[in-house]
Amino acid sequence: MFKQKFFSLFLAIVFVAISLLFSLAYAQETLNILCFQGYTEDVWVKEFERLTGVKVNATYSGMVEEMFTKAAAGGGQYDLVTIDCGSVQRYYENNLLQPIDLSKISNWEKVSQKFKDIDFTVFDGKPYHVSFVWGSNNVVYNKDAVGELPTTWSVLWDPKYKGQVSITDEANNNVVVAAIALGFPDPYNLTEDQFKQVKEKLIEIKRNLRTLTVGFDSEKSVLGSGETNLSVSGYDSGLILYLRDELKMNVGRLTPKEGIYVWADGWVILKDSKNPDLAHKWIDFMLSDFAQKELAKYMGFGAVTSAAKEVIDPDIVKMCNYDDIDNVPVPVFLMKSPEDFEARVNLWNEVKATQ
Repeated sequence: MFKQKFFSLFLAIVFVAISLLFSLAYAQETLNILCFQGYTEDVWVKEFERLTGVKVNATYSGMVEEMFTKAAAGGGQYDLVTIDCGSVQRYYENNLLQPIDLSKISNWEKVSQKFKDIDFTVFDGKPYHVSFVWGSNNVVYNKDAVGELPTTWSVLWDPKYKGQVSITDEANNNVVVAAIALGFPDPYNLTEDQFKQVKEKLIEIKRNLRTLTVGFDSEKSVLGSGETNLSVSGYDSGLILYLRDELKMNVGRLTPKEGIYVWADGWVILKDSKNPDLAHKWIDFMLSDFAQKELAKYMGFGAVTSAAKEVIDPDIVKMCNYDDIDNVPVPVFLMKSPEDFEARVNLWNEVKATQ
């Protein structure tokens, strides 16, 4: 009898222990991602989960500053973050990142050389960022309301469009736009005098604005409702497709003669990641032919491999040249870490506070 009870107790303990181990294993098989909306859509997330057996948990952030704040305060809450190539140095200098082991990224060989050659995301010979999509923040507009616009950033300052303009509430991006519009040769390394000119230029544009946008839903709302007719969009191709297909609007998009700034969004692995191996698997998966095609079809942005070229919408190719970064017909300023990111944030806050 005693042996029977002991054996039953032993089995119960074993069962509890196995259950606890299973629970722990399950918890370890959850990949926590902090990203922009549109980068963890069901069609490819479910495929990744099917292939790996892990659970993807995504948290969305609408703006660059919000992303940085959440990542810095994460405390191991996130494994992966999507950031543009120009933000990597800031994360690195704040000791937020761990290097990426490219030997674990089998699809790296498929990536265009243009994105492999981004050397300012490499520190001490180790890469910290892998691009998976690229695009350009640009002016999307309602052709029926304003006609065909001239191909210049100066439309944002034109008094005839006062009260019809919106731009994103992003410090560095707005500084870059103003610097390019002013004709400065390097919009990421400004002199003290150029900073002053940029500030004056942004104060001028503020007086032309209807509103600031915060994320894609905000951009859709203001332009789709007619609250604004010209909007600098952080997601220009997606906005074009939404306005064209959902709202049946006649949409235009600028390719300013002064040049455009191009971002390459990619994945970084946070230093406190609990699942760095899963993070590497996700990065590799997002460079696969399947994910690159689905991303291009859904987002309309340029892919970093050649696999997605044939699936990009023809209107997006015509307006944005997202089929080939080398064929953009105006100067291209690839997003880099600026000379002083905090100074740009302070400048933009000063601009917003100006009456």
